[in-house]
Amino acid sequence: MKNYKAWILDFDGTLYFQKPVQIFMALWLIAHYIFRPTRLKEIFVLRDWRRLREQRFCADKENFRELQLAELSRRYDLPKDVIEKVLRRWLIERPLKILRHFVRKKLLAAVKHQQNLGVKIIVYSDNPVTEKLAAINFSPDASFFADDDLILCMKPDVHGLKKILSLQKLKPAEVLYIGDRDDRDGICARLAGVDYLDVKNF
Repeated sequence: MKNYKAWILDFDGTLYFQKPVQIFMALWLIAHYIFRPTRLKEIFVLRDWRRLREQRFCADKENFRELQLAELSRRYDLPKDVIEKVLRRWLIERPLKILRHFVRKKLLAAVKHQQNLGVKIIVYSDNPVTEKLAAINFSPDASFFADDDLILCMKPDVHGLKKILSLQKLKPAEVLYIGDRDDRDGICARLAGVDYLDVKNF
């Protein structure tokens, strides 16, 4: 493999196996709400949150997270703080309990080895990563996600990746990007002129 100054890694689906986590979380949702039928709309809140994030690429100066919360509040007649609690419970708190069981151990070992050799390791995700990184006991040299004030972009918009390269003083040819979605990570990397590796081919 070519020597790089930095590796940029997606998080969800890249540093852990996403399918078993999705299945586990789906079963957890069913078990939770089957006895709470009056709160079933919360499942649709989660579904529509994901759909809205898939649709929003670059928000420029808008805070698209706030826009999403406002839209879901209107759509389901729920206060924004209730929606925030639902999102935190199912997208952060509960996944944190199981992520460590589904880590891509070989990839993480290789990443840590590269880090020990002096390669800068950066995590770049569309979703918050700080608590997830702690849950899998991994400390990259830097981490970014779409809602960061410096980013405010969803992949595959290239604005966020170019901003990271600039902040880290990296040239595209010096970087390897590893992700799990060619329609997001792959396009983003190619638009920035960065080498891309699908994690399934690692």
